[in-house]
Amino acid sequence: MDPARLIPSAEAIPSPWGWFEALLWLTFALHLLFMNLAVGSAVVALAGRLGHRQEELARELGHRLPTFLALTVNFGVAPLLFVQVVYGQFLYTSSVLMAGWWLAVIGLVILGYYASYVHDAKFASAPGLSRLALALALGLLAAVGFLFANNMTLMLRPEAWTAYFHSPGGGLLNLSDPTMWPRAAHFLLAAPAVAGLYAAIIGQKKRRTDWTACGLAWFTRVTMLQIVVGGWLLFSLPKNVMLGFMGGSGPATALLALGVLAGLAALLAGIQKKPTPAAWLTFAAIVLMAGARAQVRLLTLAPVFTPASLPVTGEAGSLAMFLVALAAGLALIGWMLKTYAKTAGRG
Repeated sequence: MDPARLIPSAEAIPSPWGWFEALLWLTFALHLLFMNLAVGSAVVALAGRLGHRQEELARELGHRLPTFLALTVNFGVAPLLFVQVVYGQFLYTSSVLMAGWWLAVIGLVILGYYASYVHDAKFASAPGLSRLALALALGLLAAVGFLFANNMTLMLRPEAWTAYFHSPGGGLLNLSDPTMWPRAAHFLLAAPAVAGLYAAIIGQKKRRTDWTACGLAWFTRVTMLQIVVGGWLLFSLPKNVMLGFMGGSGPATALLALGVLAGLAALLAGIQKKPTPAAWLTFAAIVLMAGARAQVRLLTLAPVFTPASLPVTGEAGSLAMFLVALAAGLALIGWMLKTYAKTAGRG
């Protein structure tokens, strides 16, 4: 069977696809930032608690973990919707093929969210339960990331969809995809690096040199490991996609090169014990790598689909309303985060 015959027909979109791709890029980068803070805070806090060397830092990060997780979920809704708008026929199919696992994501996130609250609430009164809750929260969040990696890679492989005819129960996973494991590792490893930078900045504000040193150690060591995993991910891509990032596609090559340079500059700033410049450079790297991820999707699907082929209804009003709401929402959230961040300097 020709796998391309399994791809459903595309639905019309209200405005040119470039608008939705740009919004997907923006909102996905913001989602990645808070996801890294949430998962990374759990990693750094758990390591501190198990080693009994950074209990106070673990308490600080654990106290902020529920907030980071809530922001991760909220900022994750928009990019998921934009992926559905532009690539709906692929994402809906892969979601149905792994429906049992995909629906479980909701329960896993809820349980992880409550476990993060238990960790914070029982930190001093029941330390054993608190540590167990934190480990549970981290495990559940890692499982969610693993399932997302499965779905977002399965949607790019129509040739793998034929496995449904042998296993129609909605339990497919994309474990045979050579890009799945390095992609999951690449995303999850970024988390403790970003959280380490956050811990270092808190340490500066609170004049806790031990927190700053600990956070920078997490950032620099994990970032060095990320260089290796990033290379693994690049060379695991299909040949035509990999070559696109090596000069075959201008946008893909530029985004990858700029992302790598930003990451290396952030690493250098971390080694020089400059957490604030490192944080800004890391955010730039996250934005650029989110764009590179979009190029992976475009190049992988190019043989069977291009978003430029989507029919456009020309109903620009809905997009305009969304842009106004997005600008107002981001301004409000920015004010809320600025107010919330002031508490990092107290105590």
